[in-house]
Amino acid sequence: MSRAKKIKYIVIHTSAGFGSYESMQQHWKRLGWKTGGYHRVIYTDGKVVNAYDFEKVTNGVAGFNSESIHICYQGGVDKQGKGKDTRTEQQKAKLIECITESMEWLKSNGNDLKNVMILGHRDFSKDVNKNGVIDSFERIKECPCFDAIPE
Repeated sequence: MSRAKKIKYIVIHTSAGFGSYESMQQHWKRLGWKTGGYHRVIYTDGKVVNAYDFEKVTNGVAGFNSESIHICYQGGVDKQGKGKDTRTEQQKAKLIECITESMEWLKSNGNDLKNVMILGHRDFSKDVNKNGVIDSFERIKECPCFDAIPE
């Protein structure tokens, strides 16, 4: 079975800083990862790094990587390092393009798109109080620093 048929999620991330893709790779190597965290990385100027083919499993969300495509935008923090939606207009446009590219790849590889969800990393947090919503106090992290589901 193609990996595409197993994909359930397109996950949006922030890099939680303004470092380069190369600095991200160094960080992942220090963690002992053989594969990085994202399939696509979008710089503030809109340049997109095609880090991995969608067929490759990357390390974006522990426990969900084999069924996910990961897209990251550079930034996501303010000057104090606190989570903040810092996406530029170029990043917002490229984010849509990367999601569209992902969905086209999935469709061309036999995936039924009605079963694919677009989520932020934080949406994988547990609903501790069982109210059907991931409240801000339940989030494992703020990533991607905006609500990816309705957007």
